[in-house]
Amino acid sequence: MNENPSLKAIAVLVLIAVNLAVFLPSMKGDFLWDDRYFISENPALLGPGFLGRFLWSPFGGFSGVDENSISLDRTAQFYRPLTSLSYWVDFKIWGLNPAGFHLTNILIQIANSLLLFFVLAAIGMGPIASLASALLFSVFPTHFENVSWISGRTDLLSFFFAALSVLFFVKYFTKKNASLLILSSLCYLGALLSKENCLFLPAIFFLALLLKKTEIKKAFRLILPFAAAFLLWAVLRRIAVGSPAPGFSGRTVSEFFGAIGFYALKTLVPFDLSVTVEAYYVFKQVAFQVIGAMIAALFMIAGIFLFKKHSQQRVSAFFFIGFCLLLLPSAAVIFSSWTISLIAWRFFYLSSAVFVSSLAYFVWTKWKVKAVAAGLLTVLFIFYTAEIYPKNRLFGNTETDFWLGIKKIDREDIIARSNIGIKYLDRDEKRALEILNSILGQKDHPLYKIWEIRIYEELAEFYTLKRDFASAEKYFNLLFKLQPVQSQHGYFNYADFLALTGKVREGEQIIHQMLTMFPANHLVLNYTVRFYLLIKDYDKAVEFIKKDCALFPDKKNVRLLREIEALQKK
Repeated sequence: MNENPSLKAIAVLVLIAVNLAVFLPSMKGDFLWDDRYFISENPALLGPGFLGRFLWSPFGGFSGVDENSISLDRTAQFYRPLTSLSYWVDFKIWGLNPAGFHLTNILIQIANSLLLFFVLAAIGMGPIASLASALLFSVFPTHFENVSWISGRTDLLSFFFAALSVLFFVKYFTKKNASLLILSSLCYLGALLSKENCLFLPAIFFLALLLKKTEIKKAFRLILPFAAAFLLWAVLRRIAVGSPAPGFSGRTVSEFFGAIGFYALKTLVPFDLSVTVEAYYVFKQVAFQVIGAMIAALFMIAGIFLFKKHSQQRVSAFFFIGFCLLLLPSAAVIFSSWTISLIAWRFFYLSSAVFVSSLAYFVWTKWKVKAVAAGLLTVLFIFYTAEIYPKNRLFGNTETDFWLGIKKIDREDIIARSNIGIKYLDRDEKRALEILNSILGQKDHPLYKIWEIRIYEELAEFYTLKRDFASAEKYFNLLFKLQPVQSQHGYFNYADFLALTGKVREGEQIIHQMLTMFPANHLVLNYTVRFYLLIKDYDKAVEFIKKDCALFPDKKNVRLLREIEALQKK
């Protein structure tokens, strides 16, 4: 790349301006969905001692410090301590102001766009193609979930460290300094500690070494630091979440191809996007399965070209293989029973960088008339921006307005539809029941059993607090038929129901049983406080909110204590 500092400065300013213009609307948004679990209602994050345990904790941390709570939380399948650390830093700076967390996401997105620009410049793509690639990456339509949703930060951080890893690796080729490989491997470790979707990055590095005609033995030696980083991550993950083996989700190889086909097609044509992705419909589409099978065949063909020493297609084959390897973890995850979001827009983030870079490079270098090439890239940039901008504005709402702002409900996944239905309960009960019953009619959905229970829990709670006890009892009966052992949420809802229907002693028995099992659990203590507030036993409510404050002295808990003490004095 031309080393003209003015040209670099202009590119940097343009990328910053574009990302701010596109993503700033999301700053008005609330904590949404998983944000409550990971941030605004996360005792591990809000309480003391976070820095002493975040590296040894599952993603989201521990909900309590008693043995049963820790054991239950260790069954969490995710380990992303650097993402948790970034939330903690935000909390220390902004408190629980979601605008600050949104701003951090936007700043990381800007950093990632700049890193992509400098990586492409380092590999010799040229200033115009590098800038065009970074601009297309900045506004790639599927990135709204990564940037505008606070919990989408996992992919942002993972990409940030992965891009640094690539940059140091590329620098190694020119300077041959072993310390650059060490830095690259440390950044790879940082990417893994943010999200595990970059597992195959060392494989891409290994193929790059072979492409540079490095001897196989030497290539293996150069990859050893990355193997060490992977092993360190695996050990840390084992300490944090143990080694539970995931069950098999029941998904088939054809559905795996369907996921790959969907990702490939939507990468090529990322328009008219829903807010979430309903995997149920993707798995049913034969067209996606055919495209996925074709991608798999092309992957093998690309491998052949890559190892043909005199093939002119080696570079193209390398980038196609890299695209597939970055996409693979997001497609293979459908086989795990741990997975709830089988397919999601945020999973496009890593692979989209390879796609837009290849696209910009091909258009700019292969098109002889540069004005036409620039025009095509500009039109694509405008179309991308027109697709992503409204999604960012939607995320810039309160949680209720966000869900109710989704107009084409039938296109959304089962999680989003259930959230929309639940948010409608207080505003339009009839509409809410229509949405929730439509979900309950989808018995062949892969997540049906999980969401059937959740919907019954929410309806039982809603009608209990509404004092419509006949309706509440109906849903409690359905829950007990479905499973003999209920969730914490289910048990406490039932305790509230018993108390409000005049069976306070039976409700308290459930409370005491849960406290015996989880005596130092933030959620259990909070549910207990709610129970005693419902029956207006303010002395008991104060007793348990004080216990919770002793464990997790965050501002929200302290404020609640003051409010209950005021009720106690009346």
